[in-house]
Amino acid sequence: MKRVQKLLFLFLVFIPLVQLFAWPGMPLPALHVEGKNLKDPCGKNVLLHGVAITPSPWFNGCSYNQCRWDNYNVQGCLNYNNALMDALTDTNNGWKLNYIRLHIDPYWTNTPGCSAAENDISCFDYNRLVTYVNQVIVPLINHARSRGLYVVLRPPGVCPKRIAYGDNYHNYLRKVWGYLSNHPSLKNVDNVMFEIANEPIEILGTNGNWGATGDEHFAALHNYFQDLVNIIKGNGANNVCWIPGTGYQSHYQGYPNHLITGGNIGYAVHVYPGYWGANAENTTSFNNAWNANVQPIANVAPIMITETDWSPSGAETWGTGTTSGFGLNMKGRIDATGNCSWNLLAPEGLITKADPYNVTTAFNNDWESCGAPVKQWFSVYANSNIPSQICSNTSPLINNGVYEIEFKTNSNKVLDLKYGTNANGTVMRPWDKSGATAQQWIAIDAGNGYWRFKSNASATGRVIDLDSADPTNGKSIRLWDSYSNDAQKWLVTDVGNGYYSIKSALNTSKGWDISNCNMDGTANLQLWDYYGTSCQLFKFNKIGNTSRSAEQNNVLINTDVQVYPNPSKGGEFNIYFASQSEENYSLAIYSIEGRPLYETKNLKSNTNQVIRAKLARGIYVAMISQNSTKITKKIIIE
Repeated sequence: MKRVQKLLFLFLVFIPLVQLFAWPGMPLPALHVEGKNLKDPCGKNVLLHGVAITPSPWFNGCSYNQCRWDNYNVQGCLNYNNALMDALTDTNNGWKLNYIRLHIDPYWTNTPGCSAAENDISCFDYNRLVTYVNQVIVPLINHARSRGLYVVLRPPGVCPKRIAYGDNYHNYLRKVWGYLSNHPSLKNVDNVMFEIANEPIEILGTNGNWGATGDEHFAALHNYFQDLVNIIKGNGANNVCWIPGTGYQSHYQGYPNHLITGGNIGYAVHVYPGYWGANAENTTSFNNAWNANVQPIANVAPIMITETDWSPSGAETWGTGTTSGFGLNMKGRIDATGNCSWNLLAPEGLITKADPYNVTTAFNNDWESCGAPVKQWFSVYANSNIPSQICSNTSPLINNGVYEIEFKTNSNKVLDLKYGTNANGTVMRPWDKSGATAQQWIAIDAGNGYWRFKSNASATGRVIDLDSADPTNGKSIRLWDSYSNDAQKWLVTDVGNGYYSIKSALNTSKGWDISNCNMDGTANLQLWDYYGTSCQLFKFNKIGNTSRSAEQNNVLINTDVQVYPNPSKGGEFNIYFASQSEENYSLAIYSIEGRPLYETKNLKSNTNQVIRAKLARGIYVAMISQNSTKITKKIIIE
């Protein structure tokens, strides 16, 4: 479907959101890490399969004297690489990829005329990074989205042979990720993930010695990459981050003792014939090497192979090997591991000369080279482990049902609005069951397994809210005015035996928690990394229903409001409010986090109104108020 069809959707206050998607069966909900798996919003395990794309002349044909574009021709670059994505998502031709690994090649970020190897940052120009992320990378990501492709974004270049905490390359990555993780077209964008660096080889260990595989080297890797993840998370970006290992991304055995923290963390692996000194054609040798170097991290976190390929001659691939040997050995380990996504090194590994205009399977469809088998394998993989946007409802809740929320830690304790105070910022705590309205919560179905919880003690309809829409550990979960944003939306997941986890839509690896499982009422409800402890599990005890409909609560669904165009450019759009009342109405626009950004009053109903809000690109919630009636509408600014 065309991109406009994907964007023109209805947002209803009490009706689930439905999206249209480009790639058959391949929606693009934001993914998250839970335990050792990559998961969709419905809690289903997801595996991705794709190819790496590098938008530079050398990797776009010049390496074999068939340059598709050159001379910093932005449009030529976009035309060619968009065509590649089109070809490799053409399901009618058997191609079923669902992600790309996208390299911000130094061709764009280095000063023109300045010569440097790919692992040399001396020619890096920050201003060019900014310019060409906007002109090249973001448009490619947008096209990937239209084709149903996730994107794993890689920073410019590769690591030098040796890295150390605080060295020039570390500072370079700090600067790059500081910018990328705060970019509005990358930060928390549903189809964008980050690969933090490419192919470290050795690191200065915490004992002062260079190396790759000692515990002191993994401790140093932790310090090095945790610092970068902290920068990304500090910018409020919750994108999944993929962390490399040493030895050209082949060593991970010490990471389980030095895990990177912060939520949504996986590990990016490279696998080529000959890695680890193993005989890649021999199953036992390959399996032993994989089990020693990769499996330890795969036991505790999702992994993604972001580089691999093979052919018997090695003439057009980085790796030399056969499908009967290396290919099947690697696939066997991938499938047995169960949490490994993977992509080939380059489009040339799939289609001949990476020609998107005359597509044939690479290597003359020779099964012993990577093209033909990977095409078939990816097609089979596409039948399962793909993301879902619409979740089956296994929740114990019914819309507008009234519930006590009981703690597993102590079945006599329920979630209580402190002193029953109907005020913004009132905290919640465990308290003895009393049957008071301060312990009663109205469940509002927000769709796809998500719910909002309105206090039955609030005459103004206030709801459970995450403080400042900030998913940092320890943030207060409190009562606040209802804005129907993600800070007030909670994923309810069945964990068995009648208990449920309740996680934030802003970061589904974090959920409701009571510090130290303290049930005496002095510890308030907070957000914390989800571990499945008893003070993070809850039971819903239904105590009644509320018959109040949306209309009876003076909140109407948005069919009475027309906003067009939607999406709009620059925040200029028309609004038409059909109302039986002659009273004027007001319009307020909020960020998705609930911050007020624009307000205008005394608008006439049943009349077209031109709004010039001058808003940045993004998604917003418009609220129309007329007397006690409120109507919400989602608007998109491009």
